[in-house]
Amino acid sequence: MQIFGTDNVTFILLSGITVSDSITLSDNVELQPADTSHLDLQTTLSACSQPDDIAVAAAFIPRTTAQFMITAPTPKELAAFAWNASWDAILLSAFLRTEIGFNLQSDTTANKIATGSMLRATNHHMHGLTNSSPHLLTADESQWLSTNFANARRLLNNDRFQTAVHCLATYRWHTMPRIQLAILWAGIEGMFGASSEIRFRISLYIARFLHPDDTNKRQKVFGTIKKLYDSRSAAVHGSKLKANTSAVIDESADILCSLLRRCTAADTMPDENELAP
Repeated sequence: MQIFGTDNVTFILLSGITVSDSITLSDNVELQPADTSHLDLQTTLSACSQPDDIAVAAAFIPRTTAQFMITAPTPKELAAFAWNASWDAILLSAFLRTEIGFNLQSDTTANKIATGSMLRATNHHMHGLTNSSPHLLTADESQWLSTNFANARRLLNNDRFQTAVHCLATYRWHTMPRIQLAILWAGIEGMFGASSEIRFRISLYIARFLHPDDTNKRQKVFGTIKKLYDSRSAAVHGSKLKANTSAVIDESADILCSLLRRCTAADTMPDENELAP
């Protein structure tokens, strides 16, 4: 990922997410609304100083619906914070169950990009190129992020949490459903330490972790996870998938999202010793 740092403010343009108001994610990063509807193709391309950036700008400027405003005292620190903001986009992708592109950096806010502005591609992998409607944050989601995002950033230091977040944020990058399931379940299984009787233990641990005080919900989730794990095993081992694959992928992603949100709100990872019978 390539990032430049000049002065003390920069912007990472985002697709796949829409916000009504600014949300402070950290002391240096603010999630903001963004509008590039004023830009035509010629102006967009004139802001690209590198030939390789032109294709990225042409693809993603029309899809830009939000931005990170990143501030720092020095250009060096600014570049570091901007680079780390990729994890903020990945966290948002996971928590909101949507695909957020973070492929462009601008030296000015989106609605002021013009001839003479500087646009650079942060990477050339073109992830997030989708025609799906951007996810519009609800008031509850905005409040949840404001309250809990700092916890999520701290938990990224935990390898199990970081892996799970990345699995949920990136499984859509693969077009084969079996691979999508394998990735999602790598994230789910990696959050727990079960090494034997995995189907039973994972189902039990997830049910207890998500619903520690509700017996009925625990029983329902326990049964759901066992069925999903059967589909996961069939996908990984090349067996015929009996269930509706798309539904299994969506349910698995929902479970992983619920686990990540629970970890974040509690500011802790699951403890197998506490969850074991």
